[in-house]
Amino acid sequence: MFYASAAMPNHYTAMGAVGAVGLFLRARPAPAAYAGIAAWLALATLMRPNDGAAIAVPLLLAALLVPALRSHGRLLAVLGGLAAGALPWLIEAYVRFGGVRERLARASEVQGDLRPLLSFTHQLTVLDGPLLCRPCDSDGIRLVTAEWWLLLPILLTAGLLALRRRTPRALPAHALALLTALSAALPYLLLVPYAAPRFLLPTHALLAPTAATGLLPLAGHARGAGRARAVGVVLPLALALALVGHLITQLQLVQGNSRIQAGARGDWARVAEALNARGVGGDSAASPCVLRGNTSVIPIAYATGCEPGGSARSTADPTPAPAALVLRDAAPPRWARDWPRHAVPGTYAPGWVVHVRP
Repeated sequence: MFYASAAMPNHYTAMGAVGAVGLFLRARPAPAAYAGIAAWLALATLMRPNDGAAIAVPLLLAALLVPALRSHGRLLAVLGGLAAGALPWLIEAYVRFGGVRERLARASEVQGDLRPLLSFTHQLTVLDGPLLCRPCDSDGIRLVTAEWWLLLPILLTAGLLALRRRTPRALPAHALALLTALSAALPYLLLVPYAAPRFLLPTHALLAPTAATGLLPLAGHARGAGRARAVGVVLPLALALALVGHLITQLQLVQGNSRIQAGARGDWARVAEALNARGVGGDSAASPCVLRGNTSVIPIAYATGCEPGGSARSTADPTPAPAALVLRDAAPPRWARDWPRHAVPGTYAPGWVVHVRP
């Protein structure tokens, strides 16, 4: 739930994916279910168009090729939801960027040149931080935090085997959920040259039901009265130890990330105080102000009482000119080199400076 309270799209994309796939798999969907498929997929696509498209592809193929799921209603619901969610993105592509191809090219440039590569190790790296690994070359992998990735294939396999043995009719539904989860993950594993834990939230959400199904036989064996005494003691103990170990690892990560987030938010407040003290933003500001910077522009602008004006990386003279420039470990662009420079003292992360327009 860390990302659910942040201005990030991935939690809502994950909920949209689960809702769309769940309703898609109903045996006899009613009109309300078709509307739900479209609505959930529209939400996922609106929040993150690339995720929405990745989720929609397996559903479209299933609606066309799988006899038990083949129907015009499912097909139209998926297409309608995808189109509704992508429409704002398409309109903005032509209004701001000149077309879809131009926007995709710009997006690739901003993301560090999307290209075929292997980012799997990057995803393992971010399991214990940082929250955004860009680049990931200077950080390593802690095996103790990778235990979820080691356990997940085991639980998924156990879940599929349990379904095949006990409720084989449910196996295709879980298989489609797994394929959709894989489709949502592949772009981040094969195209994006950096990583963040939130990128795979839709994948984890879609895998969770099958993984939980894999735990049920283990719990059943632990409760079985007819089992050998050794199994009845060892298996519950092993499950308890695994759960405790997982919780300890996760609590350590929560504590570390909480400390980092508290420090970062403290820095935003200190930068805002430094700007307010120099007449930028605050209640005393005579007119709306605009901030630019190379990092954390939006939260700092909010704390200062200004509007975010975008990145400071551009070498062209900005219009309108910002009231101040906030930089961390970076030199000002050409158009702000003569602005007075003020270091921000007492920050959690060093290197914060503000350049105030004279």
